[in-house]
Amino acid sequence: MAVKTKESSNKTKASGKSKLDTDDFTDEVVLIQDEEHPDYVPGIYSDSADPGDLGHDDLEAFDDADDQDPAALTPVPGGPVPGVPGIPGIPGRIPGRIPGRIPGRIPGPQIPLNFCSALSGTYSYSSPFRPTPRPFPIPRRPLPLPTPSVPARPARPVGPFVPLSLISIKVRLDVDRFFPQNRISIEVNRRFPFSTAHAIAEVTSDRCLGWNHRRVEANITYRDGLDSLIPGNRVIFEAARGRGIGYGTFKLTLIGPGRTRRVYNLNFESQHFDEVEFEVDRVANADVPTTTYDIGSHPNRPANLPAENISMDTVYRRAGFDVSMSPNRSVIPTSGSGANGTWSDAEMHNAMVTYWSRFANLPKWAMWVLFAKRHDRGRGLGGIMFDDIGANHRQGTAIFTDSFIQDAPAGDPNAAAWRRRMVFWTAIHEMGHAFNLAHSWQKSLSYNGGDPWIPLTNNNEARTFMSYPFRVSGGESAFFSDFRFRFMDEELVYMRHAPRRFVQMGNEDWFSNHNLEQDSSLQSGNFDLEIRPNKSGNSYQFLEPVSLELKLKNVSDQAVEIEEDLLEDGRHITLFVQRSEGKTRKWRSLSTHCHHEHTTDLKPGQALYGSHMVSASTDGWTIDEPGFYNIQAVIDVNDEIISSNVLRVYVNPPSSLEESKLAPDYFTEDVARTISFAGAPSLDSANDVLRDVTDRCAKNPAARHANLALSAPMLRDFKVLSGANDKAELEIKSINAKIDQGAKAQTAALIDDPDSAADTLGHIRYFGMLNQLATALEDKGDDKGAIKVLKSAVSTMKKRQVLDSVIKETEKKLK
Repeated sequence: MAVKTKESSNKTKASGKSKLDTDDFTDEVVLIQDEEHPDYVPGIYSDSADPGDLGHDDLEAFDDADDQDPAALTPVPGGPVPGVPGIPGIPGRIPGRIPGRIPGRIPGPQIPLNFCSALSGTYSYSSPFRPTPRPFPIPRRPLPLPTPSVPARPARPVGPFVPLSLISIKVRLDVDRFFPQNRISIEVNRRFPFSTAHAIAEVTSDRCLGWNHRRVEANITYRDGLDSLIPGNRVIFEAARGRGIGYGTFKLTLIGPGRTRRVYNLNFESQHFDEVEFEVDRVANADVPTTTYDIGSHPNRPANLPAENISMDTVYRRAGFDVSMSPNRSVIPTSGSGANGTWSDAEMHNAMVTYWSRFANLPKWAMWVLFAKRHDRGRGLGGIMFDDIGANHRQGTAIFTDSFIQDAPAGDPNAAAWRRRMVFWTAIHEMGHAFNLAHSWQKSLSYNGGDPWIPLTNNNEARTFMSYPFRVSGGESAFFSDFRFRFMDEELVYMRHAPRRFVQMGNEDWFSNHNLEQDSSLQSGNFDLEIRPNKSGNSYQFLEPVSLELKLKNVSDQAVEIEEDLLEDGRHITLFVQRSEGKTRKWRSLSTHCHHEHTTDLKPGQALYGSHMVSASTDGWTIDEPGFYNIQAVIDVNDEIISSNVLRVYVNPPSSLEESKLAPDYFTEDVARTISFAGAPSLDSANDVLRDVTDRCAKNPAARHANLALSAPMLRDFKVLSGANDKAELEIKSINAKIDQGAKAQTAALIDDPDSAADTLGHIRYFGMLNQLATALEDKGDDKGAIKVLKSAVSTMKKRQVLDSVIKETEKKLK
């Protein structure tokens, strides 16, 4: 039976009338009953004939011989561990009619009366600390004898009752409902002395002992934090009926060595594992956001998948989250944005920084999804997730509606449904990145011997939102014929049970403390990966950003088909930066691009090139102190994990007192973003610091980077998100281009001393910025100025022995 529902309507906050009342957001979500969905598990039952051997206190079923040291269960010594919780409520659908009193054993087939309804969800425990209250005073009766009056002892005040919760426990049980993963995760917080622990246990037994009396047993396989807070390796979760027919009591038992037990009585919280809020806005010139999709609208789908009209809410609720869609949705006007209708990385980053700085009162479990028209890169880019937006990361994503996701294949039986499905898939995919999910074919890059999460393996054929439909065997058609609009099991275990700081938007990065070494197991016979500075030496000045280039060469004897953007898009490459004798940090690109697959045949001896500023990552600066650093790259090429050479670079001590004084303000996330994105006008404090660098440290190469970041936005009508205090008044405006002023600053930074500029920027970024400058001058009508820039580029390329193919490509622009 289909049920029409406006999902999470009870979760939205009161607000005025949405500007999207006529948009796609009003589509009805039509779902079948959960119990009728083939991917839903409503509970379990057992034969009631002889339940006596399953006693309620049957703890002896656990064999002590299997007790292990908790540390041995952790992939990383002292590292984290996954887990699971559960939920009560009204029982699910019960097979048949509930009988009244049964007069003895009924002849014939026995009805399985031991039915236990769905239990998955979140449970909690808080331990109160209760000081012993002082007794009430007993009034003294006066003595009848005529003795001198003696004043009675003053009554002692009754001590206050102050319940203090010293330990809190959250249990996530995952044994039924949608896509059960058979896990129990336990999260313990102790307030004094402060410490935390997290454990994940895999279910070994799930028994229905009676009507809504259920016991789940599990063994811990993953740990994080202080082991003693979660002793032992075995877990029992037991739920029993209360006064009615539903569950009423919940108990967690932790079994340690020698059958020592800790028992906690739990309270039911929710049938979901966490709450999350999504806000969806669109730019006025973009297509109406696709936030729902009718699965039955396209014939290419699994035969037994119900024809429902699902939503973003549906997908993430079935993944285990209590989703609310923010009512604060709006269409952002573009009346003041100028003629340039496409978005650069810098403009998109600037808009999201503005959004999160002005509306920082949203919950931590919150995400902003912006539908825009097109990126500067053209129709090949369908979406982007910025890893570093706001005070915390992974909170903003953008979908480009005028992109390849609108290009239905010729002859498709329902092109309109195909396009809607691709836009919906792209939105869920980009949002998945904000939950810290990697692409399905890049899981192994998460583990390099020291990650705090369990090792994962790549899966090119996975039918999950985190795959690319066109990457599987048989292409997009084969993908959707077997795609159930869900995340795969490994991803669900991570989303539901990993330590919450790994998953929560705005919390810490997923990876840290990688081991850095030359690993022969990651060497390939087909490719050679080199990381290099493209300058005469490996030495950098203090404050100078470290930009490095990557070269991937085909060393096999045959052509290999690979993605053209492999080294540039931020999705395939991983870097590790280690200060000598210090901690190794993982470098992640400040933005990742999800685009249409563009492949090229890399012939034997040919190479691809890419460039990145490795000084700054999503969690701040990776190179911010003087000394030696070791840097290594790892990349996934067609299911081969390839590691580069280990490059050693040196950062000089400050050469002046001014450099030392500027360092605390310079080594901030905002300054790193402004340099990396070549401009961020909304980050006023960062721009002020960069102006100080150009004024007070003019001879430092950092001044060149600062000048370029300050002047690059002047070369175009730069779009910014603006508005009054009321968010409903948000609009896209434009900072008018100042090409003459910007070109003058860019020329001084790029052309006056081309060798120094190429040394500090690297060849790829240096010649890319010259090309942008020439294009801006040409668009302004200054052909003479554009030719001067291109001639300078060609001259510098020849002097620095750049590839002939690159020189010829630039020379063509002079004709």
